[in-house]
Amino acid sequence: MKSAQELRDEYLTLIGDGREEQVYQRFIEENPRLVPRDFMQNHGLHLWLVLRKLSFGADYKSDFFFLSKSSDDWSAVFIEIEKPISRFFKDGSQEFHTDFVHALQQINTWRAWLSIDGNKQGFINQLNTIRVPAAMQRNPTYCKFVLVFGRRAEYQDSELRRSRIHAEERDDFKIITFDSLAEGLASKDELYVGVRRNEFIDIQNDEIVDDSLFIWADPNMLTVNERLYAKLEARVAKNRPSPPRITGHLMSNFHPNALKVKVRHDKATTAPAS
Repeated sequence: MKSAQELRDEYLTLIGDGREEQVYQRFIEENPRLVPRDFMQNHGLHLWLVLRKLSFGADYKSDFFFLSKSSDDWSAVFIEIEKPISRFFKDGSQEFHTDFVHALQQINTWRAWLSIDGNKQGFINQLNTIRVPAAMQRNPTYCKFVLVFGRRAEYQDSELRRSRIHAEERDDFKIITFDSLAEGLASKDELYVGVRRNEFIDIQNDEIVDDSLFIWADPNMLTVNERLYAKLEARVAKNRPSPPRITGHLMSNFHPNALKVKVRHDKATTAPAS
């Protein structure tokens, strides 16, 4: 695993290169310590799991998504990333650039769709595999939104520009720049990256990040690759429960349950013949 400094340096170089959005999406997926942690509640980022390209409704897709909970409610956090070269303002002006206007409209469209009767609850019900323990599924869920957009240099020397951007934020909406993702990396935990496929969650990682995913989520609804499954088998063979973390539970029931996950047999990739 890269050190925090190595990851920071590589990331800051990348965001200065003016690449397409998908390049940054992929880099964050491969280095999920960069995922924003805004709106995290006191129980932390739920199951240490972030979902990539999560669809909701027929037309919408959140670049990243995670749940966080307290004892009383849930936060469902939708993250939209644009490009580091996206512009907040028109040249020599305090007027918003069309890049920024379009991004704000997208967040507003998501909020409007989720506010329609039945839409939010229907979407949340599709996440019951990870919205655990089941006893807390009756607690209310509040949707939150994070927009990752542009570079700080565009507004940091202008109090008016800073104020105009801040005025667009809401209690449920945070605007951050790509620069901010590189901050505090030493204190940010690794995460599982998952893909929702119907009711299943397909875990992309090769390593065990945290035990809580396999304590609380039904392993029959999880898919892992062969490399991660081998790590789970090794943990079983040692039969050494991990110490309690956020859950406060020892892993005495973790080992047999973890091996109930479905194994995804990824196709081996070979280099093309020269």
